Amino acid sequence: MEQNLPFDLDALLVFGKVVENRSLSKAAALLGMPKSTVSRKLTKLEADLGIKLLRKNTHQLTVTDLGEQVYSHAVNILAEANGVRALVEGSRSEPQGELRVAIPIFLGIDYASRVGTAFLQHYPQSRLDIRLVDNLVDPVKDGFDVVFGTGPLQDSTLIARKVFSLGLFLCASPDFVARLPEPITDPAQLDTVPFIDFGFGGPRKMSVARHKRRYELSPQVRARANNFQVSKQYILQGLGVGVMPTQIICTTELREGSIVPVLPEWKLDAMDVHMIYPFELSFSTLITAFYETACQIIVENSARA
Repeated sequence: MEQNLPFDLDALLVFGKVVENRSLSKAAALLGMPKSTVSRKLTKLEADLGIKLLRKNTHQLTVTDLGEQVYSHAVNILAEANGVRALVEGSRSEPQGELRVAIPIFLGIDYASRVGTAFLQHYPQSRLDIRLVDNLVDPVKDGFDVVFGTGPLQDSTLIARKVFSLGLFLCASPDFVARLPEPITDPAQLDTVPFIDFGFGGPRKMSVARHKRRYELSPQVRARANNFQVSKQYILQGLGVGVMPTQIICTTELREGSIVPVLPEWKLDAMDVHMIYPFELSFSTLITAFYETACQIIVENSARA
């Protein structure tokens, strides 16, 4: 097979990242390289191709018409490269290679570190790069092999495998409950008290159910954090009613009574957490191994609780 490429494939992928983010700085951060390197690769790519791909001024970066066409091919090349990588990995008896993983920060540093440690211990030929993120990311466009997410898939070229369902419950500190003018016996009362919300992915609708009755909450959000540990501290300090994962992050507090359930007979919808990756990596032994490790840590967490 003859190789007659007039340009560097790596530079083409760098160009794709710049187009997606409309920023050299953001692309450089995601790629883990200096901005000067990104700029140099783009300049070399334009010189090799003999065309202008980008227009830059002090305020914005735009893509030329021909640059947009080149970008569409770059996306396909990335998908093919992932396919080659998956094919090679699938032929190996032991998972090996590097895996880049994005985990929402609301799942917690403890979970991410335990999954990462167990994975690296079980598979000594593997390398792992975990990033805690506070926004929704795309496994292809943002340069990850695997991302953890909670929403429905927006892209049919991706695969989602459920890792676990995160059970949630309403709770507060005993002091906060004692200061209320009357006990909370109906979910409608929650719309009138300060509420502590966890904010990964932005504001969302919440509802509670009891038997066949369902009530959609419209709480007065006093504080929002994209990490359950932060929300738990707000709740412990008596700042409002909040939502916590069932029996995982509040085990000690529930046992000691420093956090108490609110409306325990009313159930919040569980949050399904999926591991999402490109279809081209379906047969990757590295991804399969990481998925099994992520599931196992949840089993161990539940056992500890």
